[in-house]
Amino acid sequence: MEQKYFSNKISIEFIIITHDTDCHMITNELGIEPTRFFNKGDEFASKHSLRVGNKPYGLWAKQSESVISEEIDVSSHIKYFEKLLENKIEIIEKFKKHYQFETVFSIDIETEDAGIGIDLNDAELAFISKIASRYSCTFISKETVG
Repeated sequence: MEQKYFSNKISIEFIIITHDTDCHMITNELGIEPTRFFNKGDEFASKHSLRVGNKPYGLWAKQSESVISEEIDVSSHIKYFEKLLENKIEIIEKFKKHYQFETVFSIDIETEDAGIGIDLNDAELAFISKIASRYSCTFISKETVG
């Protein structure tokens, strides 16, 4: 049976790169539990090789829930972060200016359609500009998304 539409998997992550500061400070200041985190110097082992090393920087990240659908709906993920961070803008500014942390807004899209794109409106761009010193968008074309 032929598929009538393409599937897309979308997730967005707000990342704070902490350099050498304990990432639990971010959790305490924001009052938000991260989806993932590590500190500079934490040991890691590669999933793909025998390589073992230490993290060269610290990272605190909160990810929106991944959604698989035929629609490319980035706006609902951005609204999630707007609501989550609406009272935290001053704290994020302090992280960027006082601590020199990098803040990254990262959109990741896995798709079965190699010819898609996204549009962000003025309000979405303004919000991203408030919280992020860097913006990243990744499209990965796959035969099957799941």
